[in-house]
Amino acid sequence: MVSLPICNIVLNALKPDRRPYPEELKTYGDHLRKKRLDLNLSQPQVAKIINVTTDSITNWELNRTEPNLNLIPKIIAFLGYVPIINENPIRNYRIQNGITQTEFARILEIDPTTLSRIERSKGERMSMKVQIKLYHLLL
Repeated sequence: MVSLPICNIVLNALKPDRRPYPEELKTYGDHLRKKRLDLNLSQPQVAKIINVTTDSITNWELNRTEPNLNLIPKIIAFLGYVPIINENPIRNYRIQNGITQTEFARILEIDPTTLSRIERSKGERMSMKVQIKLYHLLL
């Protein structure tokens, strides 16, 4: 019986990312994933930085859930920039600062329903008093 020569070849290759960069940065989860991959961090490492569970990071990155309002300032601190998630500057300001609609309506001294209409509508009429308060807040 004749034995055949054995070839000892080892092939090395990098494992491809299972979840690549998001194509568009539309959500906080998309921004988190991009930043995490840029920094070469794992989800548990990011979870520890933001002080949440790894499951939370996973769910945000997969856009299954959105972060709670009180966590948005921590996420912004981790990202190092303020992502624009919504086109309405009033809503962006409120969310980026972790303020609920009810709390923000109280600050502006208006009804929460009115604030909701302002955030949804670009043409909502506001009193001069509210416009001045918003102007000073958004500066």
